[in-house]
Amino acid sequence: MRTPYEIARLEDIPLTTTDNHPLLRLVGEWRQVRHHFMIQEFAANAFTSTAPDQEIVHEHFEQPNDETSDVGDEELYFVFGGSATVKLNDETVRVGPGTFVFVGDPSVVRSIIAHELGTTVLTFGTNPGVRFVVSEFERDVSPPARWS
Repeated sequence: MRTPYEIARLEDIPLTTTDNHPLLRLVGEWRQVRHHFMIQEFAANAFTSTAPDQEIVHEHFEQPNDETSDVGDEELYFVFGGSATVKLNDETVRVGPGTFVFVGDPSVVRSIIAHELGTTVLTFGTNPGVRFVVSEFERDVSPPARWS
C-alpha cells in the first residue's frame, strides 16, 4: 500500500536503464521520480550526466499523451547541479545551478546538453486539463512498482 507521504534523496531513487529499448536509448543516468513515488498527475524525472558534453535531455517536442487531447505537455526543467546549455528551437542559453526553464508551448523543440560530469536536471511535465497517461516508453522500461 502506498504511504501518505515519503521522503527520499536523489541517490535513493534507483537508476533506470534504456539499454535494451529498441527505439530510444537515453545517455547518462535516469531516475524516474514519478515512478518512485507513484505520482499520478504529472511526469517527474532526474537526468544526470556521466560525461562532459552529454545530451541528458534528448532533443524532442511534446506530443499529445492520448486521444483525448490535441496538445502535448508543458514542461519545467530545474538545473539542480552543474551547468548546461538549453536549446529551445534555434536559441541556446547557458544555465547553471538553481535555474528554472519553463516550456509552455509543446511545439518548442528542446534539448539539454550538460557541460560537466554530474550535471543534474530535474524535469516535470503535464498536459493541462487532460488526465495524466504514462507513456508507452515509460511502461516498457519501468521496474515493477514498489507497492500495489
